[in-house]
Amino acid sequence: MSVSLYYNPRCPDCVRQAQMTARMDWFGRVELRTDDSPLGEVPVGEIVVIEKESSRAFTGVYATRKVCLQVPLFVLYGLALYLPPVRALFGRDKQGCNGDACEI
Repeated sequence: MSVSLYYNPRCPDCVRQAQMTARMDWFGRVELRTDDSPLGEVPVGEIVVIEKESSRAFTGVYATRKVCLQVPLFVLYGLALYLPPVRALFGRDKQGCNGDACEI
């Protein structure tokens, strides 16, 4: 099952993370998109992931988990995000971007 990853191209950290994901996505399971997601415009510092098979939408830590489970080198991190303490730690509210010094 593959996913579409929507991110805001005006967020330097999101662009870096998307480029890294593309390099590590050896099986081509993550489609990177910068257009509006089915949920609307993607805010700076956030992502929206759409599961292609079911058209389900994911945001926040759940979107991150969905992407990680598609990329071989990120699978262990994705599995760790099923654990409530890990999910709570990495899923807390983020402050957003501050120029190139992104705080997400």
